[in-house]
Amino acid sequence: MTVLPPAAPTPAPTPAPAADGELGVFDVIDLMTGYQGAATLTAAARLGVFDLLVQGPRLTEEVSTLLELDPLATRALLDSLVGLHLLQVDDDLYFVTPVAARLTHGGDLRLVAEKEAFFARAWLDLEESVRSGTPRLDPWASRLVSDPAQAREFLRALLVLADETGPDLARLVSPGMRVADLGGGLGAYAVRLAAAGASVTVADLPLVAQWCAEEVPDRVAALGLGAEVAGLVTVRPVDLLAVEAASTLGAGYDVVLLSHLLHDLTDEDCHRVLSLAATIVAPGGRVVVFELPGDPPGAFGPMFDLMMEVETPGRARRLSELVGLMTDAGLTDVAVDPAYSLPHGVVVGRPGDTV
Repeated sequence: MTVLPPAAPTPAPTPAPAADGELGVFDVIDLMTGYQGAATLTAAARLGVFDLLVQGPRLTEEVSTLLELDPLATRALLDSLVGLHLLQVDDDLYFVTPVAARLTHGGDLRLVAEKEAFFARAWLDLEESVRSGTPRLDPWASRLVSDPAQAREFLRALLVLADETGPDLARLVSPGMRVADLGGGLGAYAVRLAAAGASVTVADLPLVAQWCAEEVPDRVAALGLGAEVAGLVTVRPVDLLAVEAASTLGAGYDVVLLSHLLHDLTDEDCHRVLSLAATIVAPGGRVVVFELPGDPPGAFGPMFDLMMEVETPGRARRLSELVGLMTDAGLTDVAVDPAYSLPHGVVVGRPGDTV
């Protein structure tokens, strides 16, 4: 009997190269599976992997035993973290990279990881937000009441993002200036403005204002600034949409800053807050809006706009729309500050003769 040689295996099809600017099928698959890296990072943080390895290198068996994890799943998790460049491995010993050490319990990047894990659940309903224009989360004021612990951790995560990715807004002030930081949260930018010599009043909802007053001294210390900087920051509990907001804040501010505020608001509420800013700014002063605009090119701006559609009643407006909102609120000479480039958008306006 003649024995035929085995047939050569059929080669896997080679994907055709994508044209310039186009995605290939494997690029699309990478987009589909993008959630996996985030889930891996978050799971490792919550399981205590980074907390354990920051103490020193460990074998897989040690990690699984000490953390009471499944041995094979632990190996897969650790190797995945190596592939994500969050861990390194040498002689079967796993150890953390410097940035991964910041994902330990109490680490600053851990705050950001938990923030994103919270919002990821809302993103799963993105199609409903696009269909209806309705956010998937309760309004911010409601979340302050229903889950204050999560709300405070969210604001703390914003401090980290401001330090790591935020623009230098201190160049907009000089020593002795009076600044109103509307919706200033925990003082993400207020402390740096105070370090530049400005006297800063942070205005936010009562509970946030309470937290800000508690956090400012720690933030000053964490940034290595002198204790006198904290004395330049005043915190006032103010509902910026209330009719009494202007009388509570007073007037005569050289700079009124609205940082990362308008994207949370409807157009109507944007008008009210910008009108407030135009009312309390001094003649010759400036109203400064800092946002991450929804402008293309690239996906960052439009996807940030989608994020706001999912999470808030507002949206990430394009630079031209921000200019229009400020003009409609009675501000004049409104222009985009060319010193800042996308994804940062800084728009400056001055008070008109009448508001």
